[in-house]
Amino acid sequence: MTENTVSRLWFMRSAFALLCAGVMFLHLLPLETRPGYFPAPDIILSLAFCWALRRPEFVPAFLVALIMLLADLLLSRPPGLFAAIALIAVEMLKSRASRLRDMPFSVEWFTASVAIVGVILGHRIVLLVFFVEAFALKTTLVQILLTILCYPVVIGFSWLFFGLKKPTLGEVNALGQRL
Repeated sequence: MTENTVSRLWFMRSAFALLCAGVMFLHLLPLETRPGYFPAPDIILSLAFCWALRRPEFVPAFLVALIMLLADLLLSRPPGLFAAIALIAVEMLKSRASRLRDMPFSVEWFTASVAIVGVILGHRIVLLVFFVEAFALKTTLVQILLTILCYPVVIGFSWLFFGLKKPTLGEVNALGQRL
């Protein structure tokens, strides 16, 4: 399954969608009746950033927008706001993916961390500007920290179970385009 074929492309796109649906399902399960001590990390955002930086062709804009909008609707966020901010960040990361190919993991992690901070704080700032009730700043900062810390776990999971790695120099996709 290491070859770049059209079937692998669509398999990985559907795997991304199913992973995000599974994360949303776990968020909606009533596992605890009391409020938690820590907010949950945004694993869907980490997945989108990981896959966008590693293999941008696996996360097209329409799929990211659809998944993030569905997450907004299911997780009781204002519909479309977080999705739009996250989509902009994913597209910015996809445009930088080729330059980060030869960089060490720490640079990729830092780039994703800046994007995570930008998305979550940008979402919070827009909510504050329009006087929409938001979580406490401490909760938002803890969520940012946990999302940044779960990013390497998401990369390890994606590499271990889906073989998601950075493209090598000279590698081409199913259509013959250089990656």
